[in-house]
Amino acid sequence: PEALRAALAPDDPLAPLVQALASGDSIVIFPEGTRGHGDEPQPFKSGLYKLAQMFPQVVLVPAWINNVQRVMPKGEVVPVPILCSVTFGAPIQLEPGEERRAFLDRARRAVMALREV
Repeated sequence: PEALRAALAPDDPLAPLVQALASGDSIVIFPEGTRGHGDEPQPFKSGLYKLAQMFPQVVLVPAWINNVQRVMPKGEVVPVPILCSVTFGAPIQLEPGEERRAFLDRARRAVMALREV
């Protein structure tokens, strides 16, 4: 993991996230790469997989934000004060030898399963 973090270019979009996690901060990410407009998340991008590789000790908690399109409209940085609910799932982790797409699909399924909770 340390070698992966050291190899990351300073202008890589993940660099601020790596710095935050290395500092012990918690982060919230939208693994789709953006907040979509649909009822379900788009396929997850590889950033989540890379972060899971670099920080195997970090707890990855899937979350479903009900009403996310209205509470956090695309392009906004501050949430809108509208009622919503957030459902948190069981932590997941990158399994030894797990391939990128298998992990990302499993993480997406974990998030989508929370819609019905």
